[in-house]
Amino acid sequence: MGMSSYILDLEEQFDAKVLDAIKESEHVSEAVAVAMKHKDMVNMTDAEIEDYVHEGWNEVWSEYAFG
Repeated sequence: MGMSSYILDLEEQFDAKVLDAIKESEHVSEAVAVAMKHKDMVNMTDAEIEDYVHEGWNEVWSEYAFG
């Protein structure tokens, strides 16, 4: 139980870092670079991280494009 809690905490921290990077970056590539610096926090390949950031980018910024 302790290990799974630790892993979930790391994933939540990674998500927060990615979200902050998305909101602070002018281009998705900047957010991807930030996420890659923290890839040791999650069990994802580089391609999965890149896709994850792109999905988050589209979700966050679609609010501004259509809102």
